[in-house]
Amino acid sequence: MHEVLRATSESRLFEVTTAPYVVLDTEWYIRGVNAAYLRATERSCDELIGAFMFDAFPDDPGDVTATGVRDLSASLERVLRRGTPDDMGIQRYNIPVSRAPGAFRRKVWSPVNSPLADDDGRVVGALHHVEDVTAVHEALRDACNGAAGTGARQPAAVVRRAMLAVTRYERAARAVAAGQATPGDVVWAGAVPYAGIARRDALWHAVVHAARQAPSGGCAAAVCGAAVRDLPATDAAAITLHGGGRMPDQLAVSSPWARRIEEAQYVTGEGPSLAAFDTGERVLVPDLDRPDTAWPLFAEAAGGLGAGAAFAYPLRTATATLGTLTLYQRRRGTPGQGPPVEAETFAQITTSVLLADMDSEIVEKIRTTADQDDLNVAVGIVAATRGIGMGEALQWLRARARAQRVSVVDLARSLLARPSQHPDSPP
Repeated sequence: MHEVLRATSESRLFEVTTAPYVVLDTEWYIRGVNAAYLRATERSCDELIGAFMFDAFPDDPGDVTATGVRDLSASLERVLRRGTPDDMGIQRYNIPVSRAPGAFRRKVWSPVNSPLADDDGRVVGALHHVEDVTAVHEALRDACNGAAGTGARQPAAVVRRAMLAVTRYERAARAVAAGQATPGDVVWAGAVPYAGIARRDALWHAVVHAARQAPSGGCAAAVCGAAVRDLPATDAAAITLHGGGRMPDQLAVSSPWARRIEEAQYVTGEGPSLAAFDTGERVLVPDLDRPDTAWPLFAEAAGGLGAGAAFAYPLRTATATLGTLTLYQRRRGTPGQGPPVEAETFAQITTSVLLADMDSEIVEKIRTTADQDDLNVAVGIVAATRGIGMGEALQWLRARARAQRVSVVDLARSLLARPSQHPDSPP
């Protein structure tokens, strides 16, 4: 076995990372596996070390649509010939059940294959990294009206990012809960740990640890605190959620100073958080004092509070933007150098952590904000069409909802679905 392959497979980092990895030589024989990969595939070292990759993991003979061997071998060949990593996207690849000969377990993966090279730059093997996204893929498939089919169609980029984010969060959370990982753990990415990937993994664990240690209802506040603690030159952070309208819900802030700056956007009706939510794109403002700013009212208000820079990131799921994470820097006499390089990754992690808490504070905040927005609009419609005051319109809606045995919010939304129809008209 080549020394590079041995060094990789025997490295402490290779073994302790919670991400599944396999070391392959140029003939695609397995020369190293880490504990995470053994757990993911439910196999043992004795079964895998020295085995030909596609003998250990053949296509499911009972599935005539299986393309796992073909797709993986093509990817590995590209790595060998080009000497560059190859991202396979989403790949269905069922795996044998070790204790049930002939049986296969349905699996969906996100594999990335990377070259392992010697000192002369010659590719001597490959590092096969997989993320098990089966649970997320199945949940998405079931959500699509129970759509039939056994394939793993390539999702849109944002969907795939969400799948990976949820998978990595769940894995990290399990590791932290089991005491197998602590904030600052690194992930292996070749013969040496790449600094960027190591930092990203450290951020994952830091945020997950903060969220796990937070008291009930304090997950978002813990994330804001982690942003200030772990992102360089970040003086404050705010997480704001949005419902169906323009009324935001300030979920958490790292300090009263952050709250005042964030609220200034909603007082003036402009600012980076609003822009990031509206566009679904990050909004980076390294110098709020520039005379040509797009938000003069907000810039003046934020400057009066001592803010020098603001960086807003949308918190996006596969289908919608939930809100924003905004980082603030104090004025330091000279314009800042821009946002922390890990800020966008931190925002992606934040989305995953908040989604993991959807059964408590987050979903209730979103639902309440959206409900109130729709109800307010419906009250306005009723008041205008019936020529009555807002209070009377609300009472009218409540009485009508009781008569129809529906919630007042459902009745409001039914009115909004047919705005040209008079409220007294039958549905």
